Amino acid sequence: MANDLRFALRMIRAHGWFSAAVVVTLALGIGLNTMVFTLVNAALFKPVPVPGGARLVAVMSTDLTRNDRGLRMSYPDLLDYRSQSHSFESLEGAADLDGVLGEPGIPAQPYHLERATSGIFSMLHIHPILGRDFLPSDAQPGAAPVLIIGYSVWRERYNSSPTAIGRLVRINEQPATIVGVMPKGFLFPTTVDMWMPLVPTTDDLKRDNRSVQLFGILKPGVRMVTAQVEFDAIARRLAAQYSDTDKNTGALIQTFHERYNGGNIRMVFILMLASVGFVLLIACANVANMMLSRAVGRQREMSIRAALGASRWRVMRQLLVESILLSVLGGLAGLGLAFCGIRWFDLATSNVGRPYWVQFTMDYQVFGYFAILCILSGLLFGLAPAIRSSRPDLNQMLQEGGRSVGRLRGGKLSALLVVFQFALTLVLLTGAGVFVHSLVRSFNSNRDVPADQIMTARINFPHDRYKDTESIQRFYDQLLPRIQTIPGVSRVAIASNPPGLGSADSNIEVEHTRLDDPAHRPPISFVVSSPGYLGTVGVALLLGRDFNASDGSAHHQAAIFTLDAARHFWPGQSAVGKRFRFYDDKNNPQEWITVVGVSANVVQDLNNNSPRPLFFLTFRQEGWNGMALVVHSTSNPTAAVRAAVQNLDQDLPLRDVFVLTSAVDHELWYLHLFSKIFMGFAFIALVMACVGIYAVLAQSTSRRTQEIGVRIALGASMGNIMLLVMRSGFWQIGAGLVLGLAAAIPAARVMANLPIGVSPADPNVFFVVAATLTVVGLTACWLPARRAARLDPVTAIRSE
Repeated sequence: MANDLRFALRMIRAHGWFSAAVVVTLALGIGLNTMVFTLVNAALFKPVPVPGGARLVAVMSTDLTRNDRGLRMSYPDLLDYRSQSHSFESLEGAADLDGVLGEPGIPAQPYHLERATSGIFSMLHIHPILGRDFLPSDAQPGAAPVLIIGYSVWRERYNSSPTAIGRLVRINEQPATIVGVMPKGFLFPTTVDMWMPLVPTTDDLKRDNRSVQLFGILKPGVRMVTAQVEFDAIARRLAAQYSDTDKNTGALIQTFHERYNGGNIRMVFILMLASVGFVLLIACANVANMMLSRAVGRQREMSIRAALGASRWRVMRQLLVESILLSVLGGLAGLGLAFCGIRWFDLATSNVGRPYWVQFTMDYQVFGYFAILCILSGLLFGLAPAIRSSRPDLNQMLQEGGRSVGRLRGGKLSALLVVFQFALTLVLLTGAGVFVHSLVRSFNSNRDVPADQIMTARINFPHDRYKDTESIQRFYDQLLPRIQTIPGVSRVAIASNPPGLGSADSNIEVEHTRLDDPAHRPPISFVVSSPGYLGTVGVALLLGRDFNASDGSAHHQAAIFTLDAARHFWPGQSAVGKRFRFYDDKNNPQEWITVVGVSANVVQDLNNNSPRPLFFLTFRQEGWNGMALVVHSTSNPTAAVRAAVQNLDQDLPLRDVFVLTSAVDHELWYLHLFSKIFMGFAFIALVMACVGIYAVLAQSTSRRTQEIGVRIALGASMGNIMLLVMRSGFWQIGAGLVLGLAAAIPAARVMANLPIGVSPADPNVFFVVAATLTVVGLTACWLPARRAARLDPVTAIRSE
């Protein structure tokens, strides 16, 4: 083996340019795969970086009747599961809460606050770097409220001063004392800024108040399936014991990755890994063709080895060692590419709410994957040339000097590899094209909305001072006229969700519509808004009228339906004047709501590829906390809007301040980012495929130089010569397109599960991709054909 390795190194040095081309090709394939596996491993598989992180799980409640697997649990459920289970070292809970941190002399600021059980930090073996942890007594009713702040809050608000410990502050206008500062980067469970003990209130003790997320550390040796069986049994006991609240309620144990990086993000990561796998296969096919071409020139060498007694296995082993060595060199070069790609991805996702525990770094799993990839790639592209070269025809080779045998051997295999490359490239290009086209179409669905001129910001009102809808409405009645006077502001309104940022869902009963099963009322989405909202966001009113000041008062319930929703519920009729109603949680009917207008269509949820019909409700009849200000302005009014809010209530900060375009981009950051990555992979695959067919035809043409010279001397025209050379390229391109289209259709169906309305049968994308690949492929065929047609016949005949 040592001799084989030394000889392989000599051959790599002796054929420097050839080796460099192989190394560069493999560096792209192996480097990109290593990069993507690092990202996938960090986001989906790598344990959370805490002691026992591989055993950290999240526990969800499930509604067995609706197959809803994403519900939280109640505080009494936490106590019951903790006392009855034996699979966990520790089981803790946390509840999200918007927190406003205020104190004399420093403006109030909104932060992400988590109310957590007192043992949550001990469960993770993470403790404050300053001050103390929660004590069990901190979670007892009547205990003095305490607060632990994150490192960034300590640094930015208190300038990293140790005097922050013991400081008396206000959290949502309630006094609390800062007792600790958590380590840098710790934001458990995700993007949390502050923590308070979960002191159970009267509402928390209600079993139907499902607001707590459970986290646990499995005992060593306990598998998730064992814990799941145990929790299923506990859920059945609780359902029998508390049938009024826990009936048809189950429990689901998930890994931390499944809980926070599942769904759409998980699917996109897996698709990215599959795509980059295609790039590696195309690279291996390219290198295999290069090795086959080189093997033709080494047939005489292999024949002499065989004549001197080398066995077939001995020849194959020598060639495979050379292939694997080239693969390792390509992989080492690709590591640099992988490091750069990982660094770029890390920076691109640093400000999009990425979970703190997702760290894009290489570990032993990544390097193990890299090593396996190098060896398998070397075997993959080196096996066919090795087998081909290990059985030379000694008599013919030694008699003819290898002049013509090379033309007869390996040609069909090279052609098949080109077909394989083109088929994979078409699948990759089609997938990327469908993804990007659907994404662009989704973003352009609200083209009439002037998103770059709309500022959005949310205001959350403390319940102790704003106890009902009327008090919140009075605040807005004072605020909106003040914002309207800000220079540059043309319109202002409020809405529960601006365009593209989601909606609320419910079910309705349409008047005069009979249902066989009242439980199956038609689903619908809705947005709560103030009068003038549609004009503010540029949505035209097609029929009827906008909301007015009386809408929402008793017996004046009003709604505006979008055009598609109106046609869905009242096809062939005018929706204006029609009525519908909601039902409350106890299945009691609410007041009838009258449709007063029909608006143009607007897409509220870009994350949903099957949106429900949509309508608008007036804020006065469905008042919500946490509404969004929607300000249409020709300049940036953020500072003036914040001042207007502070003048009315200095303890009300603005949250989630964005220009609407930025808000949508922030919501769909992963689709933007992955579309660029997919297109990059597709472009690399396209270049490799075209280089592959060019190299095969150029090599084939060079072997037929003498034949072409004879044809030209006998009167063959330039067109005949070009057609002769390009003919094999034609059928390779055609076969690759047919096979690629056959594989691209099911691949597009897989992508149809993404949340952006991907169409599995998008003829425009299929046509453009096939046409592009055909044109580029034919260009790659035309170049060697053109050179062959310009050969000097005398020089060509004497070439061998």
